[in-house]
Amino acid sequence: MSARWGIGRALAILGVGLCGALAPGQQPLPPAPTIPTAAATLKAEGKTESGSLFREYVREQKMRFEYGRALKITLPPNGSLAVSGSKRAELVARATIRVEGASAEDLAALAERIGFQLDARDARLHLMSIGPAVKSLSRKERRAVADGLASPLLRLPYRIDYVLDVPEYTDLEISVFDGELTLGGIYGGIVFTVQRGRVTLSGIAGTVVGRLATGDARVELSGRSWRGSGLDLRVGAGNIVLSVPRGFAADVTLAASAPLDIRYPLNRGPDAPPDLPFGVQTRGRFGVGGAELQLTTGQGVIRVEPYPPDGP
Repeated sequence: MSARWGIGRALAILGVGLCGALAPGQQPLPPAPTIPTAAATLKAEGKTESGSLFREYVREQKMRFEYGRALKITLPPNGSLAVSGSKRAELVARATIRVEGASAEDLAALAERIGFQLDARDARLHLMSIGPAVKSLSRKERRAVADGLASPLLRLPYRIDYVLDVPEYTDLEISVFDGELTLGGIYGGIVFTVQRGRVTLSGIAGTVVGRLATGDARVELSGRSWRGSGLDLRVGAGNIVLSVPRGFAADVTLAASAPLDIRYPLNRGPDAPPDLPFGVQTRGRFGVGGAELQLTTGQGVIRVEPYPPDGP
């Protein structure tokens, strides 16, 4: 079978695979409605420092996306994600795909199988990364994507970096394996997990629960208080910086393995008992208090700083 099979045909099989196994007597579900995949546009090409060839492609899609809907985003093993809220009832997804290989033919063949699919089966839209090494795909789905590709092509390195614009009121469920996550200007129920990378949260609100296994995190608050029920951010190994505008009000719990670096006025409560598995824990409030902000790092430092900073 020709290697120039294309991501579209592979996804036709994936649409069936996503339905899952049927229970006895259950009627087959129709394939998930999907948005046609966008064509890949060559952005750049050249050689890496090791002498191999690389190409960067861009795939971009737009669709109507109403306020208050939910979006699930799953990234490949390597790739970053930046999501920004906007005033438009529209989803704009732009993926920059970088592939590396020994020949232009190999790069072209691999690029045809890498991209993303928008699955609009129900109220939650799923932006699903597609590629030979995407672990979130089932074995059947991975075979569909890899069918016809020579074995060496399946091991070529690639990454997908996403930039998304969504309505400012959007619920998000995000999985990042190795790369940066940046969220800005979004209000909603937000759940994310990052295995390794860096997390930046700027001007977000709602109910936010985040987990970062390894890497640093930065939280930039905005306004006079947190809109919504609060933030629960836990880092396994890495530092956290909390940037607080003057006059901000919130209840705060901080826990770290090293002494806390607090440079913003915090009315502290009693420290937690010494038998907690963290070096230092403090409860307190900014201003008159409000929503609960919980920041925890198992191995790292937490710094709380004013915004704008006091000095240069």
